[in-house]
Amino acid sequence: MKKRSLPTTGVPPVRDLAPVVTDIAGSYIGSSAQYGFIQVDRALPQTIDDAERDFGDDIYDRMANDAVLGGAEAYLKVLVLSVDLNVSPAIEEPRPHEARARHAEFAKAKQAADFCRAFLDRLAQTDRPIRKVLWEMLDAVRKGHRLAEIDAEVASDGILKGKLVPKSIRPKPRHNYAFVLDEYNSFRGVIAVVPGVSIALRNGIVYGLEEIPNAIAPSKLMVLTFGGKDGDPRGQSWFRRAYDPWYRKQIVKPESVKTAVQFGGGMITAIAPEDINQVNVQDPITGKTVHIQAAIQSILQQLSNGGTATFPGGTKLEVHRPDSDGSYFEDFFDRCDREMVTTFLLSGRAMLEARHGSKADSGASQDVIDDLVQFVRHEICELIQLRLFRPFVEINFGTDFAERYTPKATMLKMSRPDFAANATAVAALTTAGYLDPSQLPDSDREILGLPERPVLSTEC
Repeated sequence: MKKRSLPTTGVPPVRDLAPVVTDIAGSYIGSSAQYGFIQVDRALPQTIDDAERDFGDDIYDRMANDAVLGGAEAYLKVLVLSVDLNVSPAIEEPRPHEARARHAEFAKAKQAADFCRAFLDRLAQTDRPIRKVLWEMLDAVRKGHRLAEIDAEVASDGILKGKLVPKSIRPKPRHNYAFVLDEYNSFRGVIAVVPGVSIALRNGIVYGLEEIPNAIAPSKLMVLTFGGKDGDPRGQSWFRRAYDPWYRKQIVKPESVKTAVQFGGGMITAIAPEDINQVNVQDPITGKTVHIQAAIQSILQQLSNGGTATFPGGTKLEVHRPDSDGSYFEDFFDRCDREMVTTFLLSGRAMLEARHGSKADSGASQDVIDDLVQFVRHEICELIQLRLFRPFVEINFGTDFAERYTPKATMLKMSRPDFAANATAVAALTTAGYLDPSQLPDSDREILGLPERPVLSTEC
């Protein structure tokens, strides 16, 4: 009988472990890599990444001067801001037969929406309407973030009379401020260059931020950030991934220009007759006595600059043209441009013509751009709602009122090329009786991008 083999590894005993108990309220893990243990505020460097530290904090501004990359940035900003910013009540309009309390709630929400819409209209009468402000704020895709200061005043006339409203919203240059965070990366404000007060900016540990004369509170600031790490408000530039193809393009550009200059019209050489190789002549350009070959070289230089020339009898001229038609440089630049556009807009087809592609491929590219545009619009609307609408509603109407009735900032969520198809679909659903009248505002706003129609009662 064969003896059974026994396992050599025993089953480990189960330990009786006490659970780790941590109060869910509050933060515990430090967010600062440099000062993770010290409970102190810290001012962040003004540079946001390694490229700015190594090549200067204006590197992304210089990259924006590239026709293709800068054009991609402008293209995205135009798409995002091609629709109006709308103000919608926090509560949907009730149907006429609904409870009176519901209508009273909506009246308050509409009051808050009308208030915010009115001060946006007031800003439109200044040199910085909200659209211009947002155009500058969208530089955040290139700079990582964009900060603007809100200046407020009490309105002296009109429907806003007696209320504190924004007077101006002005984006500020990065050199004039430094972000200050606490040990958990909570935003504490900025230390700024304040005219007539202080120009001292800090980097590193900050003690007594509330006592620093040029410290600015977060309530005065609007910060649009894209792609920050660990809650870092400085964000990350979308141009960072495009640096490599941009740099390769800058290296090759001078070579392409040199090749075009040297071989654009061909390169001319002259072979002088052997019987005059030892002759010295007067250079027609400088007037000095030189060897005949030096004189012929000087004449060739004049000829290459578009002039006319005469040569000794028997001189043989030859025109040399490059073996390539320059398509190598075109292919190289095209590859760099596609890499830059793809890293920024997520699709090279967004701006550059496809060499091999189909209609379906084009449609997929359009879908990618639509999603990107909607993402950026969502960030803008969230910024406007939380950092502009909410504070001023709270100041003028109270905290409880603001928590419930702060209006929503919205922008069109539909791609313009899809309007015809969407309108046909909505019309078919309406004719079929599939859409309830209560759904009309949502279909107008979200699908068609049209002003909302009033909800009509279906009750007799």
